[in-house]
Amino acid sequence: MFEIFDSYCWTRQKKVLTKSDHHIQGLGNFSYWNYNTSVPPAPRHLHSDIIEIHCMIKGTRFTQIERDGTFFNYTTTGNEAMIIYPFEIHSNGSKPMAPCEFFGFQIDISKPDQMLGLDPAYSRALIRALMSVRSRQLRLTQTHLNYLRSAFNFFSERNEENNRIGVQFLTAFLFTLQFLQPVRDQNTVEIDPGIKHALDYVRSNIHSKICLSELADTSGYSLSRFKVKFKEAVGVTPAEYVTIQKLESAKRELIQTDKSITDIAFEFGFSTSNYFCSVFKKLNFITPKEYRKYYYGKALNLPDLPGDV
Repeated sequence: MFEIFDSYCWTRQKKVLTKSDHHIQGLGNFSYWNYNTSVPPAPRHLHSDIIEIHCMIKGTRFTQIERDGTFFNYTTTGNEAMIIYPFEIHSNGSKPMAPCEFFGFQIDISKPDQMLGLDPAYSRALIRALMSVRSRQLRLTQTHLNYLRSAFNFFSERNEENNRIGVQFLTAFLFTLQFLQPVRDQNTVEIDPGIKHALDYVRSNIHSKICLSELADTSGYSLSRFKVKFKEAVGVTPAEYVTIQKLESAKRELIQTDKSITDIAFEFGFSTSNYFCSVFKKLNFITPKEYRKYYYGKALNLPDLPGDV
């Protein structure tokens, strides 16, 4: 669960360039998929500090995203883009993915002054432009798909000179996303009312130590039944969900306040600061101190995540 990243791959149906292949600051995996058969769905996961964008050429791709205890279904078809924002739990559902062709790539915003070779001002402007897109599904033009194809082809050469050219195409694509026509095609997934009560309870008591028995009581199910129903509805265990929500809130405290890490740990119900740091690093691959070093004093002043329209 949690963070999932594809490894380098270069086959007819799937080509994946990783950070260690292209060495471009601010760019994570960049992949091209062209499957003519169904493939297993990606399990429920999230990406910290990463904006993930899938751009369909043909076929369809199903995505389910969870936000604040509500589940949204999206179907992206040819000439459409799908944007997934940092820390959003998402998956491709439980059914195999249909044959499709698309580009997918990740923009890493953990170092906001160092994006795609841009200077700090343009780097932050690019992040603001991406976070200002008001719909997560967009109608692509052929020009935009050509930008992506050109960027991927240049990056595939895996040398500095071609990377410089590829970055120009990718940057042009990203800066103009905010002007594209939104696609209004989604539906909210109704989940079990008892599980919804439990999700609401977690958010209302995020600063407390939350026991699974309390959540089960809130849902109206026995503890064993609650665990099964919760995993079916949310895709992760209740304990995993509580941890994710606490760490997301703790990250905001690390960035927006000068509270000590120990105080933040206790504020969110962790028994010790060492345990908090251990869990934080396990799920984010860096320590709270390192996370604060990246962000503290460098607030991006970004708008809230785009609404689901």
